[in-house]
Amino acid sequence: MFRRHNTRPQVKKVSALVDKRSHKQRKYISLMLVPSYSTGRTRSLRIPRVVFYCIIFTIFAVTAVTTGFYLRGERFAEQYRYTRDNLYDTIEEFEDFQAETADEHARLVEESMYIYEQLTEEQRMARIEQNLLRQQQQSALNDLQDQINDLEQMIIEFDEERQSIIEGLSTRVIIPAVSTLFDLLIDSQAALLYYSRLWDMVPTIVEYEHTEVALMAFSVNATDDTEAMPLTEADLTERLNQLVFELELQVLLLEDLQSYRQQMDPHLRNFPTLWPVSAQVSSHFGWRRNPMGGRGGEFHSGIDIRAPRNTPIRAAGGGTVSFAGWRGGYGLVVMINHGSGVTTLYAHNSVNLVSVGQRIERGEIIARVGTTGRTTGPHVHFEVHINGTATDPWPFMMEHY
Repeated sequence: MFRRHNTRPQVKKVSALVDKRSHKQRKYISLMLVPSYSTGRTRSLRIPRVVFYCIIFTIFAVTAVTTGFYLRGERFAEQYRYTRDNLYDTIEEFEDFQAETADEHARLVEESMYIYEQLTEEQRMARIEQNLLRQQQQSALNDLQDQINDLEQMIIEFDEERQSIIEGLSTRVIIPAVSTLFDLLIDSQAALLYYSRLWDMVPTIVEYEHTEVALMAFSVNATDDTEAMPLTEADLTERLNQLVFELELQVLLLEDLQSYRQQMDPHLRNFPTLWPVSAQVSSHFGWRRNPMGGRGGEFHSGIDIRAPRNTPIRAAGGGTVSFAGWRGGYGLVVMINHGSGVTTLYAHNSVNLVSVGQRIERGEIIARVGTTGRTTGPHVHFEVHINGTATDPWPFMMEHY
């Protein structure tokens, strides 16, 4: 038979396990693990002293941190509850204030309606009439502004027309009589503008091939401050009166211009400034090679204008026919005396349509282009004579019919 051994663990004395004299054992802490049941075996756990202290310190640290977070969370929760309660109180006060404001607004509206209803019928009619009067005044101011704009535009158009006429006359100063009248016109216009004190006079030099004319150019100051003009009745009335005066001045200037223009008209109509035929110039005034093939050159006393046969030839200016007939190498010729010593000649005509002594107006048809006389083809030979001497016609040929 087997002998039953006692299975209970043998517990040694602590004095036997720990040797106080052993320095090595001082570095450890032993934990005894005693089971709760009788058959269990007692165990010992040896932990380094440093590790043990670290574990204890960590437990205390975690406990302290956890406790701190818990207390802080409780404080934040208390503050949140306090703020929430204050917000609810503020919302209630705001709602009460809104209700009081609505009541006060309704009271004010009711009071305003009551005050308005207390106004008499006469007071309401007075207000209506006052508004109508204000609208009528504004409409009158608008009409006055429209009149001012129309007057300003009319003054500008008059000034442009006047300057256009003056510039056109300046191109006719080669006519002796017109030159004298033009100088008088400029002086007269400048005097009118000077005494008006409403215009600025700026001299402009207009240069031509053989003459230099001082032409006074005038600019209108009527619309300088139109956009900045305040819309008041007094200012608009003053501006309107000023524009009426400027318009009257323009009328005086145009009347003065027309009076001088009427004096110039006979000289303008008679002076030869029109092309006899609107065509190409084939030969100019001066020395040239003999067109008939002869040796040497010859002096050409006029201008040849090539045109188809029977093309109408027009008088370069008004005057009296001094010759109409055959003249040697010129063939059929028409000569017109324009006065002031100026005579024009039209040669190589196929037919003459005027007779001696006949009065001719500027631009009137006097003959037709032909090849009569000494010629190489159909053209009109045009000459200008000043006091009997042939002169280059080119400066006189200013415009076409």
